[in-house]
Amino acid sequence: MKRDANLIRFKDGFLIHACDSAGGIGSLENDLLNVPVEITAKYTLRTALMEVISLGGEPLSVSFEFANNPEYAQRALNGVIDILKKFSLPFILSTEKNFRTSQSGIGVSVVGFTRSPIIGKASAGVFVFVAGFPLVGEELLKNEEKVLTFDEFLKIRSCPQVGEIIPVGSSGVFEEAKLLASNSGLKLKLEIDEEWLYKSGGPSTSVVFWANGSFDKAIRIGVLENE
Repeated sequence: MKRDANLIRFKDGFLIHACDSAGGIGSLENDLLNVPVEITAKYTLRTALMEVISLGGEPLSVSFEFANNPEYAQRALNGVIDILKKFSLPFILSTEKNFRTSQSGIGVSVVGFTRSPIIGKASAGVFVFVAGFPLVGEELLKNEEKVLTFDEFLKIRSCPQVGEIIPVGSSGVFEEAKLLASNSGLKLKLEIDEEWLYKSGGPSTSVVFWANGSFDKAIRIGVLENE
């Protein structure tokens, strides 16, 4: 079974370690996409947190790695304070203090713990859904109303009829949905064929998941079948 996180077994459960990064996205002179760095930091932390929580983990600690000066890093942190407070998360921070930089670089790592990871375990016949919409770059800035909010994500994770959830990254919805199937030893049968299924999902503005029965505010894209 594969995920964008390390699962490290201990006697009483699993440590989960997930990370994400962003480069050239911010408000420095050589950034390729000019946005407030607070937004860059928010989505980068969000992605790593979603990976931990989707596996059933409780986030425990965060580290931020900024390839920029401390003042710029502090601006970035202003965009994530609410998330850190929501989960009472301690964090550590590393910044570039020796050289002047002209392009944003952000890395985030999140460590969590779960007694039993929510991965695999689907049976043939369960449906696959997408919540949110895959967006990247400028299209995200122009369509933020389509982004799966963090509270909506937490609500999905708390639903007892929902099994494995995979945040959609750069490989796109279709590839993540195939991984969802593979983790349970099944195959995906698509019920729709839209262009957005195959594009980059950017900073996890959407998730794929399997669930028993119907699910409101999500698009059903397929069903899991036996190989």
